[in-house]
Amino acid sequence: MSYSSPQEIWKHLGKDAYTKIRSETLGTGNGTISSWALDFDNVISGSVSLYTNSGLVTSSAYSIDYDDGTISGYTATAGLIISADYDYADLPDSIIRQMISSSDSLIESETGRVFSLTTSNTEYLSVDESQDVFFLKNYPVTTISSLSVNTASQTDAPSWSASTSGLGEDYIANSDDLLIGRIRFIDNLPQAGQDVLKVVYNYGYSATPPLVKELSILVTLRQMINSSVYKSIFKGYDNFTPVRLNEINERIEELKRILKKQSIEPV
Repeated sequence: MSYSSPQEIWKHLGKDAYTKIRSETLGTGNGTISSWALDFDNVISGSVSLYTNSGLVTSSAYSIDYDDGTISGYTATAGLIISADYDYADLPDSIIRQMISSSDSLIESETGRVFSLTTSNTEYLSVDESQDVFFLKNYPVTTISSLSVNTASQTDAPSWSASTSGLGEDYIANSDDLLIGRIRFIDNLPQAGQDVLKVVYNYGYSATPPLVKELSILVTLRQMINSSVYKSIFKGYDNFTPVRLNEINERIEELKRILKKQSIEPV
């Protein structure tokens, strides 16, 4: 899952950075033709709506080559007029998506966190003598699927015994604990040793937190503004003066600091 989208990037660049096309007629169905060409290429992903006389066509009914501006896989009934709404820009959508992917990798590297949803992650924890509080590497934790303790000697093959969560049970991991990836043993403490605990859990966010989305957009904008391709296309635009770029850089550093230090609740 990307933390931002090409459509969001272009909207932040301003209405003069891309062009809107509405009610463009692509042709008339004959029960055989399944490929339709838009008048423009470099279509912005997420901006396309396909219509027939009878209304909106579900997006799962066709596929789009955004760079080439072609729609395929939809065979319209004879006599139905096909039309489309979409936005296009001066850079291929694939390039913008590559920039977003690079931005998201940078965010995860510099914050040390993943902000998408990861399921069935397995982590092994070592235990110090009398230790009863443990922290998982990834947070917020959405679900602890299982927590097992190795009851075998360190020189033997592991023998995993399932621990139970809840008051009066083995450990507690309530909603506040899960936000920071914390597990608190209250009974049947594990023995000291390496990789004594095995935890299987889900972590991250089902929807991108707003601050993460903002950071992804700003880092991608910075990439675009500094790229030679963008500069050649948008020569003469003054939306991003050195002062504006300084503001973007300062906000990027501020967001990275925030995201390193705290859990972000999705809104």
